[in-house]
Amino acid sequence: MLNFIREKIQGWIAWVIVGLLIIPFALWGINEYFGTGGGLVAATVNGTEIDQREFQQTFYEQRSRMQEMLGGQYDSRIFDPQLRQRVINELVERELLLQNADAMGYRVSDENVAAMIRSFEVFQENGVFSPELYRQRLQAQGQTPAIFEQRIKRALLASQLPSGIADTAFVTDAELDALIRLQGQQREVAYLTLPIAQYEEPSDASEAAVASYYETHRERFMTPEMVSVEYVELSADELGADVDPGDEKLREFYKARSQQFSVPEERKVRHILFTIPEGADEAEVEAVRAKAEASLKRIREGESFAELARQVSEDPGSAEVGGDLGFISAGVMEPDFEQAAFALKEGEVSEPVLTSFGFHLIKVDEIRAGKVKPFESVRDELLKEYQRDEAERKYFDLADRLTNMAYEMPDSLTEVAESLGLPLKESPLFSRDGGKGLFADPHLVSAAFSDEVLKQGYNSEPVEVGDRHVVVLRVKEHREAAPLPLEEVAEIIRQQIITEKARERAQQAAAGLVERLEAGASREEIAKELGAEWQTPAPLERNTATLDSALVQAVFRMPRPVGGGTRYGSTGLISGDFAVLALSRVIDGDPASFDQAERENLRQQLTNLRGTESTQAVLESLKAKAHIVIQIEGS
Repeated sequence: MLNFIREKIQGWIAWVIVGLLIIPFALWGINEYFGTGGGLVAATVNGTEIDQREFQQTFYEQRSRMQEMLGGQYDSRIFDPQLRQRVINELVERELLLQNADAMGYRVSDENVAAMIRSFEVFQENGVFSPELYRQRLQAQGQTPAIFEQRIKRALLASQLPSGIADTAFVTDAELDALIRLQGQQREVAYLTLPIAQYEEPSDASEAAVASYYETHRERFMTPEMVSVEYVELSADELGADVDPGDEKLREFYKARSQQFSVPEERKVRHILFTIPEGADEAEVEAVRAKAEASLKRIREGESFAELARQVSEDPGSAEVGGDLGFISAGVMEPDFEQAAFALKEGEVSEPVLTSFGFHLIKVDEIRAGKVKPFESVRDELLKEYQRDEAERKYFDLADRLTNMAYEMPDSLTEVAESLGLPLKESPLFSRDGGKGLFADPHLVSAAFSDEVLKQGYNSEPVEVGDRHVVVLRVKEHREAAPLPLEEVAEIIRQQIITEKARERAQQAAAGLVERLEAGASREEIAKELGAEWQTPAPLERNTATLDSALVQAVFRMPRPVGGGTRYGSTGLISGDFAVLALSRVIDGDPASFDQAERENLRQQLTNLRGTESTQAVLESLKAKAHIVIQIEGS
């Protein structure tokens, strides 16, 4: 019902709205660059630089997603310039939001960051945040908690302005009723179909007409542009599989990774947090400590720790689950918190413990002792890991050399392949729509038809076609698009001429019938002349799918009938035929047909749209006042 609302939510605003929801998924494949490192600058916003590496990374990620969606239909000549513009705009708008948040004094507390992270299902086990899983997930992506938490803080900070505007947007009952009447509208219509087959004249497609059409529309009758490439392919899956280090080296490997096969002691803990206000003086700190000690006294007098946590804990992420933090192991929590937790026995409750978050009362519910898996039980796993490590070592070494050599010797891949001990392969011809096997991959197709490769004759940049799988290619043969011989396409042209002329006649006939109807001609008389019948379907709704969509759209574009009269019109149909339309009645949607829940759901959607549009207006205002310099070519 509200497709137009969803279509409005796009660009940076959409990123802000949904960004916090997708942050966990960013862990699986997005490797951000942190720090400028003196690199090239993509843009400056009020003097703040946006690093070109960040722009390139974002651009390549978004281009990859589009290539996956569009496949062979992705034409880099058309899409790349638009995508580059969109990416730099998003990065500029993000920086403007961050600067505005800082100028307005917006802040994000560590508690809010912690609560957000604990809410991500990707870091939870059985619905409860797992510090160990959190650490493992980040480590697997080469990130530290400090860096990740800074990302979350920046995302939350940037979202405060859009959130604030969205929270103040509102929709009146009158506006809601008007939308319901419009979207729920039905229209009563009769229509008469004029099949174009009745207007076809074979004599339209004479030999002279076919030849003339061919000369005028040569671009329609072309063989596709084709290329074949030679390429060097590097895949980690083909490296290291035959490596067998033997037991002696495997045991050394095992010792070096003994921690990996050790299950550390874990403790299932709960806590009650009493936060200390920012900038608190000594008296205020002591007042918070007193609150913690008072709660500790209540626990020792028999009150339930979990129930008390629900009542008084100021940690929004764990209070509602009785302060439960799940199982923790060493090196996860703050040192003071951890020291206190690992000094307790099962069932014990600590004295108030001071950390950067405030004072904690900590209870240990369960203790799991640590243990080490024996070598024999993990030998197969060790061998696979050793082979994988060896394959990755070889892969990254070769990939680095491949990248350097492909750039240093841009006019040939022969010496590159020989130096790396890799075969130089050749592809069959393929078009911009892609080929078979490896060259069905849109990334490779895009590279093969890029200006650097196709026009300048250089080696491509390394193209990732999978996990630890890259290809460098260069053009071997290029065949331009060429006209097909007239004799091969004459029959196609002949039928096209006949069809186009028939459509022109059918359109003129439909327009003439509309003029006659508006002048007072009888619908029955016209139907009799044509040997056809007026079709009278049930009242149409905007999303009616049982009729030709072009007909439905045309009916809803027609003005309302006046004074009980009828409106007439005509339209082409997707089928190629034409239809004459007679609109007799418009029935508005009934606001009373919506129950309260439906009304509130619709109101929320419309409110979100209004908040989005208002935020975009504020962003445009910030842009107008900002000093922005774009240094990305073509943006």
